[in-house]
Amino acid sequence: MASEDLFEKDFSEEIITTLEQETEPALNLESEHFEDEIDIIPNEAEDISHEETKKEPNKSLKSSSNENKMFQLPLTRIRNIMKLDPDLNVASHEAVFLVTRATELFIESLAREAYTFTMNSRKKTVQKQDVDLAIAAVDSLMFLDGAMEF
Repeated sequence: MASEDLFEKDFSEEIITTLEQETEPALNLESEHFEDEIDIIPNEAEDISHEETKKEPNKSLKSSSNENKMFQLPLTRIRNIMKLDPDLNVASHEAVFLVTRATELFIESLAREAYTFTMNSRKKTVQKQDVDLAIAAVDSLMFLDGAMEF
């Protein structure tokens, strides 16, 4: 199948601008409709003194960098695990980065789900049974059923 069959009509800038112009009035009408329903929240930032605002960004940057390091997996270790697959010949840096990031997000999601069960049972420590309950409760984690048996 040729690419001409896939893309019968060429998109030009004129078509794109006309489509944007057609959708902009609809978006403006929707925003005008909802402006009346939005409650104005008082600005709490005015209560904070100027000195406190100077100190806060430094603390938040340090804490966020510590948190990021805490959730980062080593790229070289992930690359070595990926190379264990005999079907994989070359693992590009982008592929290793994406697999690492996806793994980090998956672990974070599983930990959050397990933590909700920990909090529901009024405990402070996440235990194996909390992870098992999270796996059983969340449909997207059902593929892990029985993986914690060791």
